[in-house]
Amino acid sequence: MIQDQQNSLFSVSYVSYVIVVIGVMAVVFSISIVFMMAYDYHIYLAGNRRRKFSFADFIKREQYYLYILVFFLLIIIGELLRNNLR
Repeated sequence: MIQDQQNSLFSVSYVSYVIVVIGVMAVVFSISIVFMMAYDYHIYLAGNRRRKFSFADFIKREQYYLYILVFFLLIIIGELLRNNLR
């Protein structure tokens, strides 16, 4: 009985630890994608001196990075939900 309580207590803390690690990885990946987007757009603007910053142009030019970010986050969220619903 005491062994079962210790195992369930360990598994709860282990699961929460895994969720925190996955969350930190998702945040780090998201920040790195945002920095890559900004750097890529900066290079684009430096090459085209006549162009000025436009948020719509930024989204249009960097949509590939946005698709990667959304796809990654959907996979992470889907896996977390799938594992928590078991």
